[in-house]
Amino acid sequence: MSKPRAVFLDALSLGPVDLAPLERHVELICWPSTPPELRLERLQGAAIAITNKIRLDGELLEQLPQLRLICAASTGTDQIDGQACSELGIAVRNAGRYSTASVVQVTWALILELVCDLQTRRRQVQEGAWQHSPVFALVEPEFEELSGRTLTVLGAGTIGRGVAAVAEAFGMEVRLITSRSGAGELEAALRQADVLSLHAPLNPATRGLLNAERLGWLKPSAVLVNLGRGGLIELPALVEALRRGALAGAALDVLDQEPPGAELDALKELPNLILTPHIGWASRQARQRLVAALAEALESEIGSWG
Repeated sequence: MSKPRAVFLDALSLGPVDLAPLERHVELICWPSTPPELRLERLQGAAIAITNKIRLDGELLEQLPQLRLICAASTGTDQIDGQACSELGIAVRNAGRYSTASVVQVTWALILELVCDLQTRRRQVQEGAWQHSPVFALVEPEFEELSGRTLTVLGAGTIGRGVAAVAEAFGMEVRLITSRSGAGELEAALRQADVLSLHAPLNPATRGLLNAERLGWLKPSAVLVNLGRGGLIELPALVEALRRGALAGAALDVLDQEPPGAELDALKELPNLILTPHIGWASRQARQRLVAALAEALESEIGSWG
């Protein structure tokens, strides 16, 4: 029995990984990336589409009658028109919880950098400030302990709970909320936050969730990290809050447009903003777990086809 044909539209996004687990189940065709105008051509005749960030909309899917399964090489599936898939009888599977350990680790790396400002300490050594100090230690700029402070986690999934567990080890108080929490609960949790960590999915209800009004509920001493989706934050409102000192600092591993364009220039000028290139999910182990999860999804779905 021949294997079904599967097309991976943006395999380069996974970096150097072993795709052999997928090839055990399908005839795999990999493209490094796929511009919108080539999606239809490359998916012709395929029973399975695999996509990380390439958008698959209803208009495209209607032209692919042989397509039976879409595998999202990600946890989120917002790049796939779920309603169209339901109407057309196309199954959708994602990679599940492959990235939890990686995202939790990078989340805390960014929180600790915002709080401890280790890059400044490194520059103090590299530029000679420590060597020329009259005393044994440089204690300025000062930093605060996390113990006794409040972490608000927006997103109560596996990643959000993992971030919360680390906070408890630091002796922090934790407020774990969801995008469906009532307006009063959300406002109270944001006002109490010393650290706000975003791990909610992006959907019509969460897009722009942190607007100017809600950012204004945060303490001026608070810091924010976003490892969810860029669209959770109204970026101009965040930039204005950082410029005015209405927020002490922020770290963004995600932006609404990725890779970013000219808008990145203004962001790089903000001294209290850390930007990383969407790396939270991408430890070596996590990327290989992602492949394993996709292979399991392929085996399960193809086995049900009869």
